[in-house]
Amino acid sequence: MFSNNYEDGRYKSLSNLLFKEGFNANTEAKFLDIHAHINDKAFDGSRDRLYSELADFIVLNAGEEPDEDSGILSEALKHPNFLPCIGLHPNVIAAIGEAKAKGGVDYLAAHLNEAFAVSEVGLDYRGKDESQKLLQGRIFSEILELAELRRKVCIVHSRKSMDELLRIIASFETKIIIHNFEGNQLQYEKAVDRGAYISVSTGFMRFKRDNLIKKIAMDRLFLETDSPALSPDDKMNTPLNIRKLLNYVAALRDMGEVELKEKMWENFQRVFYG
Repeated sequence: MFSNNYEDGRYKSLSNLLFKEGFNANTEAKFLDIHAHINDKAFDGSRDRLYSELADFIVLNAGEEPDEDSGILSEALKHPNFLPCIGLHPNVIAAIGEAKAKGGVDYLAAHLNEAFAVSEVGLDYRGKDESQKLLQGRIFSEILELAELRRKVCIVHSRKSMDELLRIIASFETKIIIHNFEGNQLQYEKAVDRGAYISVSTGFMRFKRDNLIKKIAMDRLFLETDSPALSPDDKMNTPLNIRKLLNYVAALRDMGEVELKEKMWENFQRVFYG
């Protein structure tokens, strides 16, 4: 069983909020954003307001490098419904080089027990040379090994790299959610065969990836905003747009919005606490 009771005990308020007696069938489904970047600088002028507006949401707040990760861990003490996720983004790895990337992995190793999940990590080959791609792969494998050891779910990024990402994750047993899934039908099938879960973003609404939304197995599906990126319109994205995405996906799947919300909550329980 994957444990998210925070082994160092610093998140007792979060345990009391959600996990004191574990999830059960009577737990009321909450609006759930499986991947967002609340500590992004784009939210510097509106973050406090968002904390208030999102009081009834559960948001997995993803980090991309140690300084941001540290802020996410600190903020979660004050806002326990923003579940702290720490990671090392592949674009950061490509930019800082191997020595500093190793330091980023060391940070994850030192602080992963304080985090809810590993996010954001993965591969991003857009605009990268061969040495950067190889470095990303080595660091990603190290992080997956660490996550497997600590029994943490990994929420992963792939851009122009899906085949290689699927090849790498096949060597690990840790639970994987591929966020903002960019793959085609064949890659989707390979991902599910591997046991991965697929996260649909608000960007799918804008780019009309309706066929994929309809095909994703319901027990493999998650929803996200990836805010402040991937807005469904011309406004800055926030986790509040999960409501819009729920409505959009429910209509495509010919089901009620409440039914879909409950299914996403059920998937969350099963993947993180099953």
